Amino acid sequence: MYASTIVPRIVPDAVASFADGVFSPMPRVDQRRWAEVYLRGLLLVEGKKTVRKIAESILSIPAHQSLQQFINQSPWEWEPVRALLARHVQAAERPRAWVLARTAIPKRGDRSVGVERQFLPEAGRTVNCQIGVGAFLANSTGSVPVNWRILLPRRWGENPKLRSSAYIPEGVEAKPEWRELLDMVDEMDGEWGLAKAPVIADIRHLRQADSFIKSLVDQNHTFALEVDGSLKVLGGAHLNAVPDGRSDGPRVTGKVVAVRDYLQYPGVRRSSSLTPLQAQNRRSQVVSSLVRVPATGRHAPPRVVRLLSETFPLGRPPRYWITNLADHRVDSVMSLARLSLRTKLDTQSLEDRFGLRDFEGRSFRGWHHHMTMVSAAYTFDKIGWCHESALCSCN
Repeated sequence: MYASTIVPRIVPDAVASFADGVFSPMPRVDQRRWAEVYLRGLLLVEGKKTVRKIAESILSIPAHQSLQQFINQSPWEWEPVRALLARHVQAAERPRAWVLARTAIPKRGDRSVGVERQFLPEAGRTVNCQIGVGAFLANSTGSVPVNWRILLPRRWGENPKLRSSAYIPEGVEAKPEWRELLDMVDEMDGEWGLAKAPVIADIRHLRQADSFIKSLVDQNHTFALEVDGSLKVLGGAHLNAVPDGRSDGPRVTGKVVAVRDYLQYPGVRRSSSLTPLQAQNRRSQVVSSLVRVPATGRHAPPRVVRLLSETFPLGRPPRYWITNLADHRVDSVMSLARLSLRTKLDTQSLEDRFGLRDFEGRSFRGWHHHMTMVSAAYTFDKIGWCHESALCSCN
């Protein structure tokens, strides 16, 4: 049973003010006090941020069992805390984009929720790990994580013993990654009521990337997504007209082409030269062309989007983006798209300084609690609490 001891307030400083605000959705005083202790630990403890180190460093008493219970067993809901954090970040500065990214969390053994030996394309090797996906609000101060999902391999969704051992709630299923990403976007847009911003992501590794793109199109989200060169699109009318093979819906003209092969066909293109991210690199060349992606509805016509193809000197492989930001200049779209790279650097900071990989429990609830606290610590470090926001009042 969760410990009910009330932790005394450590010091009435900026961290305490922040904790009072963002943890206000927690129904009990002791939950909010333990949350403040854990927050301080993520901010202040050097090295690996274990529960024992946090308790001893922040409280100077052996209270690690109570702190462990707060993270792993306490029934507080993480969604309201995340929603409040997101609104706080948005109030500080309206985000330029919602950036979706994933992180691999290496684990020993096979009992932590979602853990499995799985191949990581970004690492080029197989790792025993959990995979989390996050949604970040990107502004001038960086990319702040506000929402999380853990990817459950199929065996974790179907095996009753594994589900019971990790306390996976009934109704939580093993979903494909693209569906988890879309669920986060839907939650932020619908339930949290955030102001919409372009969705940015590197989905080169994503299975069923076409389903994710189609869903964003159908739900009227703007986006700029880096895609693998093998992604199939429908070419424009300037390509050879071919029947789509259906007799019960609208006919689609054009040829199905992998994006890496698309530019060999004649058509309307606009070329731009982009300033490199690093001074020692040479400018890259970006070609913009119109392509179409099928919509998910049976009778819905394909949607026109832009394919951006970036080529580099010195033989570097080209990169490709799909976007529906039709009214943006190419350099503006690429500036947004490159926020994905900055988010990867911010994720590294979450791992190195804020304990992203340091969760010691095995439960589904504990994982989400820990990741929510990591988001809170990073938000405080980047933004703090005292600014002109409807969510707080500062002396």
